[in-house]
Amino acid sequence: MDWNSFAIEPGSSVTDAVITLVQQQLGVLLPALYLDLVRYADEASPEVACFSYGLAETCISEFFSFSTEARPYSILWYAQHVPGLPSGYLPIARDAGGWLICLDFNSPSVAVALFDTDARCCHWVAPHFPAFVQLWRE
Repeated sequence: MDWNSFAIEPGSSVTDAVITLVQQQLGVLLPALYLDLVRYADEASPEVACFSYGLAETCISEFFSFSTEARPYSILWYAQHVPGLPSGYLPIARDAGGWLICLDFNSPSVAVALFDTDARCCHWVAPHFPAFVQLWRE
């Protein structure tokens, strides 16, 4: 994937060892394209990142830190500290309004959904991470 086409600045210290540890702690295998992104740019903030869901639209603000420590703004922290987060959902980013962009491991293809933290409801976005990336536009 050409992440530069989404105006993402490269910069990551995420290694295969870190990926293995995080996946073990989460108990899941993360989508390959998502792992490609965190290897390219941990905490990516794409400039080309607006997408539609249902009849609405939003933009990605930033992806969370990919770290073996459950510190604030890391995927491990969000996996443990979001009230009302549905089982099988893993927050990986937030949108401009503060909603969480999640991987949905209840789906065999690991779908992407938005989680409204105030209303505690979910909005389906894409059937898998590659389809989610294909939705991004200016």
